[in-house]
Amino acid sequence: MCELYAISARQTVCANDHLRVFYQDSVWHPHGWGLSWREGAHVHLHKEPVRAIDSSYLSELLERPVCAKNVVAHIRNATMGRLTYQNSHPFVLTDCSGRVWTIAHNGTMLDAHLVQGYKDRAEGDTDSEQVALYLVDKIDDAIAQKGEALGFDERFELIAREVEALSRGDRLNNKLNLLIDDGTYVYLHTNTVSPTLYVRKDEDVAFFCTRPLPDGDGWEELPTNCLVAYREGRLARMAPRHEHSIDDDAYLQGIAGMSPVS
Repeated sequence: MCELYAISARQTVCANDHLRVFYQDSVWHPHGWGLSWREGAHVHLHKEPVRAIDSSYLSELLERPVCAKNVVAHIRNATMGRLTYQNSHPFVLTDCSGRVWTIAHNGTMLDAHLVQGYKDRAEGDTDSEQVALYLVDKIDDAIAQKGEALGFDERFELIAREVEALSRGDRLNNKLNLLIDDGTYVYLHTNTVSPTLYVRKDEDVAFFCTRPLPDGDGWEELPTNCLVAYREGRLARMAPRHEHSIDDDAYLQGIAGMSPVS
């Protein structure tokens, strides 16, 4: 599976040391890396379809301070899709109100009927990008219906509803571990039976990772089967739990017959 990492902070923090530790796991996740952070309204996006520990580009990037309030990082262990820049996470999309969304995914859509219509619009060929396009499309529909930009509660409730729908499959549920950054809030969702997303909370800063990093104590499992949102390092809202979990055996069974990456 892929691995996810994020920061939500009240004040600007420098993520370099954490990121170096996180990217060491690319030994087991060799199919690409990505990193995004915000500087005012600008989103810095860097990614490559190579193993992070082999990337001179990433090494040089981390020699300079990566300092921001919100950070999203990803290392890829692909189950589908070619090894290309376009298939590397995160994906950055802008809704029709001008809000910029950064989205990273760990999982596979074993039942992809909701996102199949986005194949022709995607730059790459991953279901993860199709999930990102689907979510922003639903946001655009809601903005058009309202006639103006959505408030936080409206965004949260829409994402919670759509993430639940995306998790649900007719035969097997979909694995949908998500990090979503809208510039103010960081939204997270996991629906695996085994823990696959953790949080560590310090004063006015929260760190999130697929597995606890070995550079600090206090990591806790994120609640499963519900969307949560953090702002400035603090929990802002939690959705009601849904029932669409996927366990390790079902997931491995589901991806066993998928086409290998190339």
